[in-house]
Amino acid sequence: MASTYDNTVEVAYRECIGLVTVEIGRGQLFLTPADAAVVAEKLLAALDVYASTLRAVA
Repeated sequence: MASTYDNTVEVAYRECIGLVTVEIGRGQLFLTPADAAVVAEKLLAALDVYASTLRAVA
């Protein structure tokens, strides 16, 4: 498991394999474009919840 504290994040579409790659630290995910879109939607939803929490305590 890659540490989240030394997390360089790189995301790219790799046309040669038809997948989106996500590199976090030394870890790597391979996603279809459809799966990457689902992950992006869920990530945005989680960030909205986080932002709402920050506004509630501010």
